Amino acid sequence: DPRTGTQPLAEAAGLGAPRITAAVRTGDTTQSERAAMLRTPPHILVTTPESLYLLLTSSRSREMLRTVRTVIVDEIHAVIGTRRGAHLALSLERLQQGAPAPILRLGLSATQNPVADVARFLVGNAATPCTIIDDGHRRDMDLAIEIPRSELDAVMAHEVWEEYYDRLAELIAAHKTTLVFVNTRRLAERVARNLTDRLGEEAVTAHHGSLSKDTRHDAEERLKTGKLKALVATASLGLG
Repeated sequence: DPRTGTQPLAEAAGLGAPRITAAVRTGDTTQSERAAMLRTPPHILVTTPESLYLLLTSSRSREMLRTVRTVIVDEIHAVIGTRRGAHLALSLERLQQGAPAPILRLGLSATQNPVADVARFLVGNAATPCTIIDDGHRRDMDLAIEIPRSELDAVMAHEVWEEYYDRLAELIAAHKTTLVFVNTRRLAERVARNLTDRLGEEAVTAHHGSLSKDTRHDAEERLKTGKLKALVATASLGLG
């Protein structure tokens, strides 16, 4: 956390740096946490497009947002060209309507392209053009398509699934951390269970929307700290 890093540096330099507060507002935020941030607004609010929309529908929340000076849209490529992105663009304009001065909008992504289109999405019809900082580079990619040795049919036989799990386990064992994305929550649980049988209880876990907030958070923390060999997830991991 940059906040905990800058505080001791400021104190060592003899500077009276203010304490910077932060809060998270998502669908998982409890009612008491929501009320607390209304009473004492944080300096930094981390939220989602959907939760921002809900904040703008309440007069008390709108009052809290009137002092917003900067909006950072992280992973902006994930919403560009979608209904979710159109919804966010509308919320940003509504946010600007309640602010006393122009809000600085920052869009971040490692994969946005074409950058000029992303810039137009971010600023809309603002009179001031968007400054584009393109400091990216393309990493070397090792891309391969893997298929089971057995012939594929409309319904995969048990033996084919076993080949599938065995090969996945081999690839996971050969790498530090592996993300396995699947289409459904049920499949996430099944793949995670079969990989656990091969790699161990602590090496693999599942991540999907039906799991509790604490369970998902635990999986994310184990992933970030390198304790997991593999995380089997639905799209919930990308949306979180």
